[in-house]
Amino acid sequence: MVNLELFKKHIQMDDYNGDDEYLLHLLSVAESHVITATNRSFEELTIDGELPLELQQAVLLIGGHFFANREAVSKINMNEVPYTIQALIKPFRKLA
Repeated sequence: MVNLELFKKHIQMDDYNGDDEYLLHLLSVAESHVITATNRSFEELTIDGELPLELQQAVLLIGGHFFANREAVSKINMNEVPYTIQALIKPFRKLA
C-alpha cells in the first residue's frame, strides 16, 4: 500500500537499500495495524487500490516508530504525541 521509497524518505534512509526486506515487513505490519484499528476491511478502505492519504500517513508514523524502536522496551520515557495517529485513523473507524 504505502510506497517503500516514501517510507525510506520518512525514516531518512532514502539513500540506502540494504534493509528493504525489513522495511517492507514493517510497512506490512503497520498497514495491518491501521486497517485493524478502523474495524473495516481492506476493500472498504481503499479507493482504486490505495488507502486514503490520512491512513497512509498513519502507516508511515507507525512504521517509523517500529523502525526506531526495534525492541519492546525502552530506556527512555516516551510519550505519545497527542492528535497524531488516532486523529488520522478515527474518521475512518467503523463504530459497530
